[in-house]
Amino acid sequence: MCPERCWSSSRAASLEPKLQDYVPGEVLVKLKAGTSLQAISGFATDYGAKVIHKFNVPAVMAKEFNGELVQLTLPEGMTTAEAVAAMGRDARVSYAEPNFKVQAFGNPGVQIPDDLVEEQWGLRNTGQSGGIAGVDIKAADAWNISTGIKENGPIIAVIDTGVNYNHTDLVNNMWVNPGEVPGDGIDNDGNGIVDDVHGGNFITNTGDPLDDHNHGSHCAGVIGAEAGNGGMVGINWNAQIMGLKFLGEGGGGTTADAVKAVLYASEKGARIVNNSWGGGQFSQACLDAMAASPSLHICAAGNNGYDNDTRPSYPANYKLDNLISVAAHNNKDELAGFSNRGNKSVHLAAPGVNIHSTLKDGSYGLMSGTSMATPHVTGVAGLIASAYPEADNDAIKSRILSGVDQMPERWARRLMTGGRLNAMKALEDDKVAPAAPGTLQASATANAVTLSWTATGDDGNQGKATRYELRYARSPIAAHADNPKPGEISFDEATAVRIDAPKDAGANESVTLEMTPSGRERKLYFALRVVDNVGNRSETAVQEVRVPASKVAFEDTVDASSPFTPSGPWARIEVPGRGEVWTDSPGGEYGPKRDDAITSGSISLKDWTNPVLHFEAKMDTEKGYDGCEVEVYGKKFWGGRKWRSLETLEGIQDWKNFQLDLSDYQGQEIQLRFRFHSDDSRHRDGVWLDNVVITGTKTEGEAPKSGCF
Repeated sequence: MCPERCWSSSRAASLEPKLQDYVPGEVLVKLKAGTSLQAISGFATDYGAKVIHKFNVPAVMAKEFNGELVQLTLPEGMTTAEAVAAMGRDARVSYAEPNFKVQAFGNPGVQIPDDLVEEQWGLRNTGQSGGIAGVDIKAADAWNISTGIKENGPIIAVIDTGVNYNHTDLVNNMWVNPGEVPGDGIDNDGNGIVDDVHGGNFITNTGDPLDDHNHGSHCAGVIGAEAGNGGMVGINWNAQIMGLKFLGEGGGGTTADAVKAVLYASEKGARIVNNSWGGGQFSQACLDAMAASPSLHICAAGNNGYDNDTRPSYPANYKLDNLISVAAHNNKDELAGFSNRGNKSVHLAAPGVNIHSTLKDGSYGLMSGTSMATPHVTGVAGLIASAYPEADNDAIKSRILSGVDQMPERWARRLMTGGRLNAMKALEDDKVAPAAPGTLQASATANAVTLSWTATGDDGNQGKATRYELRYARSPIAAHADNPKPGEISFDEATAVRIDAPKDAGANESVTLEMTPSGRERKLYFALRVVDNVGNRSETAVQEVRVPASKVAFEDTVDASSPFTPSGPWARIEVPGRGEVWTDSPGGEYGPKRDDAITSGSISLKDWTNPVLHFEAKMDTEKGYDGCEVEVYGKKFWGGRKWRSLETLEGIQDWKNFQLDLSDYQGQEIQLRFRFHSDDSRHRDGVWLDNVVITGTKTEGEAPKSGCF
C-alpha cells in the first residue's frame, strides 16, 4: 500500500478547523475484529507509522468493544488530518481519529486552612455564606441508610490528575490491588504495570497515581474522605477509591491515556467511575471504551456555560445507558454561570461552587466547577451500590435521576430531569410503586390528541410521584411487559413524549400532543406510567385513540410504498411502533462526503391556499457540519424555479413533529427533497423521516394526492 495515494489534501483541509487540541503526529486507530499483531504492524508500516501502544481490552469488554485499538506515531511530513482522512478510508479500519487533549473541569479557586473551614454546604446547607437552607444533597439523611462499605464494597475509580493517597482523609479509604505486593518492584498481577497498589499512572505507565495538581485529590475527597478523624467528611465514609492518573501537572491529558484508564478500571472491577474532565472533541475510541465498560460512568458537563444540546462536550455527551452527565449549582439553587447545561444531554445538577475538599499537599481548599459537582453524584452512586449491591447500572442511574429535587423553572428547563441531586431520595428503601394513572381518557382532532387522567402518588395513591413516562405508537402497546399479546409492541419500543411532573395524588391531569395530520382516519395507541423517586414504576395505563382524517394535498406514510425516489444509501427500514421510515444510513453510521437525497415527484398545490408541510424526524448528526436539508423546488416571488432550503435537520433530537410554511408556493407544482450532506470526519447515526404530509385549504375540486394510504 502506498499512503501517498490514500490521503486527500482537500479532505484533510476540511478536518483542520476541528483539530485544534490534539497531540500532533499521533492518531488512534481501531482495526476490525480479528486483526493479528502481525497485521497491525503491517498496517502501521504501510503508512510509515509506528505503534506506540496496543490497548489491551479486558475479556469482559472484548465482545462489545469488537476490535483492536492502537496508538500510532506518524511519519514526518504526514499531518494528523491527512492521516485521519487516509486511514479512515482503509478497508482494515473501523475508524481513525486524533489523540485529543482534554482538560480537568475545575479551577483551583482559593485554598483556605483547615481550621477556618465552615460546614460543607453541598452536604448540609443551613444558610451559611448567604446560601438558601436546604439546597444540598441531604447527606445527613442519606447516612441513616448507608455510609458506604469498605470490605467487598464498590470500587470507585477517579480518572483524573491522580489522588494523594497519603492524605490523612484519604489514606484509609484507598483501594488496594489484591494482586499486587507493595514495593517489591514486580508486576505481581501480570497486567504490565509494576506496583499498581492504589491504581495507575497512564502518563508514565507506572503504578504510582500520586496527584501533582490538586484536581483529582479534590474529587476523591468529595467522594470518600474518611469520617471522624478531624478533617472533613466525604459522601462515602467507608470507600475504596482507585486513583487513575491520566491528566498531568497542568491538568491536561490525551484520549489515549484516558482510554487506558477506562480499560484498567474495568479490568480491576471498578463499579463507579468519576470523569471530571473532557472537551469539545468527539472520540470514537473513548466512546467505545466507555460503552463496553461494565462500570457506571459519571461525567462532568463542562465549564463553558454552553448548551451541550448544540455544542457537545465529551465524554458527557456520549449517548450511553451507563453514563450520567452532571451540571453544577450553587448554594442559592441556581445553575452556576460557568456550568454547561442541556435539556436533552445533561441529566441533573449537583453542588459545584466553592466546594471544600482535600488537596495534594495534605491540606484542604475550595474549588468550583462541574468537576466538583460530578463527585457528589459519584459518591451517592457509591452509597447506592453499597446499600443495594444487587442494583445494576440502570437501577442506580434510575434512583439518582428519579430522586432529584426540582430546581426553579428558570434552571429546570435546562436539564433533562429538571432537578438537583438528592441522596436521601436516591437511597430510600422504597418497595411500594405508584398506583397506575386513574381513568386514562383521550379525545382527538385531526392534528392533536388530548389525554386526561387522575394523578396517583409516590406510594400507591399517597404523596406525589416524581415523573411520568408517556409513549405512543401506531401499534398496540403492551400493558404488561412480561406478557405481551400477539401484535403488541413493548413500552420501550414506542415513541417517548416528555410531559410535566406529576401533581399531588388525586389531582386532575391533562396534556395535549400535536400529531402529524393524515388524509385517512387512523388509530394511535398511548401508554402512560408513573415513576417514584427510586425508580419504581406503576402498572401501565393504555388507551386507543381514533384520530379523524384531514384534507391533505400530499401524504407519504412511508409504509409499503413511497412517492419519494432515493439516491445514495437512503432506504426504508422498519421501526417498532412506527412501521417503515426513511433513513439516510440504513446500515448504521453515515459515511464521509455524503450529498444524496430522497426526492418526490411533482406535487400540485394548484387549488390549495396556506399549505403547510408536516413531517416527523429524528436526528443524530454533527451539528454545524452534517445535516439534512428540507428543500422545496418551485418559484418564490420574482425568483426563478429552483431548489430552496426550508429547514436544516441537525444535532441530536428524538422524534419530533415539524411544521414548515409553504404559502410562498401555493398554486404551484412543486417537489420536495430531503438532502443529506456530511463532511469528511465524524460519523453519527444520521436522520430518520416519517409521515410527510402537506395540508392547507382546498379552494375547489378534490385534493390531488400522491403516496401510500
